[in-house]
Amino acid sequence: MPTGSRVTGSTWPTSSRAGPDPVTPSPRTGGILGPGLVLPFAIFWSTIDRALALPLIPMIAADFDQASLSLTGWAITGHALAYAAFQLLWGPLQTKWGRVRVLWVSTAIATVAGVASAFAPDLTFFVIARVASGGAFAATFAAVLVYFSDTLALDRRPAAMSNLATATALGLAAGTLGAGGLAELVGWRWIFGGFSVVTAILVLLLIRLPEPKHVGDERIIPQLRHLARNRVALGLYAFTILEGLLLIGVYNFLPQALQQAGEGAFVAGLVTASFGVAVVIVSQTMKLFIRRVKPWVFMLAGGCAAVAAFAVLLTGISPGTVLAGAALMGIAWALAHTTLQTWMTDAATEARAMGMTFFSISLMLGGAMGAALGQLAVDAHAFPTLFLGSLGGAVVFLVAGSVGRARYRPVERSARE
Repeated sequence: MPTGSRVTGSTWPTSSRAGPDPVTPSPRTGGILGPGLVLPFAIFWSTIDRALALPLIPMIAADFDQASLSLTGWAITGHALAYAAFQLLWGPLQTKWGRVRVLWVSTAIATVAGVASAFAPDLTFFVIARVASGGAFAATFAAVLVYFSDTLALDRRPAAMSNLATATALGLAAGTLGAGGLAELVGWRWIFGGFSVVTAILVLLLIRLPEPKHVGDERIIPQLRHLARNRVALGLYAFTILEGLLLIGVYNFLPQALQQAGEGAFVAGLVTASFGVAVVIVSQTMKLFIRRVKPWVFMLAGGCAAVAAFAVLLTGISPGTVLAGAALMGIAWALAHTTLQTWMTDAATEARAMGMTFFSISLMLGGAMGAALGQLAVDAHAFPTLFLGSLGGAVVFLVAGSVGRARYRPVERSARE
């Protein structure tokens, strides 16, 4: 049976097939240590791991007999590469083991990797440990998205996605600012050691979670065939790449743009932190309106914020414009990305494990493309050109997202129907 149909005049395929009913969460999933708390914390903690080493590189390099910063930086690069590549392993394992087992096994591996990072005798061992940690935590984001998709009705997912956006923003801030502050007090090895202790506790919490009923065909090859024929999913992957390019890749170079304009690292980091503040505030506020506002309106508002962000940055690079641009990008992320995640969980209903894995990979691929363009802008001192191109991409993001979501008909039935 086809997964989508074209509406006359539409530039975005829509889905009209009636899908399975959403799964009602088991009573055992409630309580303070249920999925509603544990899974956002898992996202928060895995995000901290991604940012943990960023402010510690100079200290780690000095501790390893004055190793060069470029060599020590491979701990960050290797972590990112493993995070991307190992999703192709954890996605299929979700179909074989289930969501919960993938979550606790991968987190257990991350615990060991954290301990190895803390006790690393040399730089090579440390880099290998960080690569292992990135590969382990690669399982978390997609598995959490699939878990909520399997257990929450379609109209209840946006609130959960808002919580995940908040957890991600807080994790990035806590990882960078927390590690940087604690390093002067306790040293970098104690930071990784303490992180590992909490990660081990998280393993115990994840083991207790009930495995949800899986929605869709759990065999890998049929999932891949379904996705290859699913025009909605393919369109969303392309859209997600664009989002990652604009709101992850280009955003990450705002501090360097400000430093090229003559500002110090502290000011650059402080003003770009407005992104995380905006994500937390907006993602939590939008939960008050989710059931009364159409999803396409959130996509429209998020797209407008993205366009406004790059328009502001085009006026010139200063602490004020970067502060406003980063905040607007945070608003765009909170409104559009949370809506996009919910959209993808529905579009990939029959291939959810692999569908959300490729969603996550698409986001990181876009971020990598944006980072490559950002590095070119740094080398050529061409940030105005980068922001002009990003403005054009943001216009596409605005139009495609709002029009596509307005024309889309959900696969799953809402709990209110």
